[in-house]
Amino acid sequence: MGSVLDYIDCPNCGHEAYDDFYYKTGEEYINCNNCGYHKRTTIINREKSLAELTEEDWEVVELKNPYGAYRFKVTGDIGSACGSVESEEAFEAVKKAVAEMEDVEYFSISRLIGDEIILEVIYENKQDGESNTRI
Repeated sequence: MGSVLDYIDCPNCGHEAYDDFYYKTGEEYINCNNCGYHKRTTIINREKSLAELTEEDWEVVELKNPYGAYRFKVTGDIGSACGSVESEEAFEAVKKAVAEMEDVEYFSISRLIGDEIILEVIYENKQDGESNTRI
């Protein structure tokens, strides 16, 4: 399966979002790590050929007004885990799950408030040996 990764202006906040388009299937994933906007266009019925697909064979899920985008990194991992949250309640559930993890190096939420992206660092294990209060 081949894909093209592009960077676009987020339809929600206007900041940079990434667009992962699978050119062999027409499926697409758009994510904004600034505000949490997410849109996913996927094939539901994979038993049909691409030429046989109708509108009913596609699923489009769009999170137009997200609560925010979270990011956390586990010590020793190369990358971070990122995701969108739909509501404050959903973020509290993510926050609780991350608090139960061991070796969390970094945890934050980024939100669109008014016309501005606000980044709140929830937890950061500093390199100098000091660390913030646990989540």
